[in-house]
Amino acid sequence: MAEQTTLPVTNLIDHSAIDRAHELAARDALLEHARMGRSVCESRDGQVVWVTPEEIFARYGLDANGKPVTS
Repeated sequence: MAEQTTLPVTNLIDHSAIDRAHELAARDALLEHARMGRSVCESRDGQVVWVTPEEIFARYGLDANGKPVTS
């Protein structure tokens, strides 16, 4: 049987790319819920709170209708 080689895992995994992909996926999911008028729950200080679509939009710099805020 052929001998297995072990590669250093730290050189193969781009943790910052994984973190960024996770951040973008979460953002897309939250904005999709907000566009459909749905609130979502999240944990804040150990408590479950509901976040309204308007709060989700504001989190990403959008107005209450999900449009970019113009100055």
